Amino acid sequence: MAAVRRFVLCALLASAALLMPTAGLRADESPQVDYILRCQGCHVGDGSGYPGKVPDLRVSMRALLGTPGGREFLLRVPGASLSALDDQRLARVYNWMLATLDPRGLPEGFVPFDAAEVARARAARPLDNVQAARTPLAAAAGIPTTY
Repeated sequence: MAAVRRFVLCALLASAALLMPTAGLRADESPQVDYILRCQGCHVGDGSGYPGKVPDLRVSMRALLGTPGGREFLLRVPGASLSALDDQRLARVYNWMLATLDPRGLPEGFVPFDAAEVARARAARPLDNVQAARTPLAAAAGIPTTY
């Protein structure tokens, strides 16, 4: 029953998001809509993920950005690097997630992701073992090394 409720809620949120495009973008280009359609299934609407299975983006994205290699790691996670979104749209989703999901807002000195950076990261092979790549970065960032 909980799965049915979650599905109905996701469908309602996706429908509502289609009616609220980001300024200057068509609804089908909105990073919020892209997040709902491409990321929310695993990371949940608020980015909290599933403990033990999917990381909490509200905490982990900002923390990982502050580590050497963390920015590239975020772009090479298979769910993102293999996404059907083009480089520009994926960059916009990352920027939207950082500005929206983390209650602290953007980190000081944050440089927005752009299409060229996404393309470079995608040219590298996607991570084969996300947890092995994440563990030293998470330890350096002071966040749990497991999800």
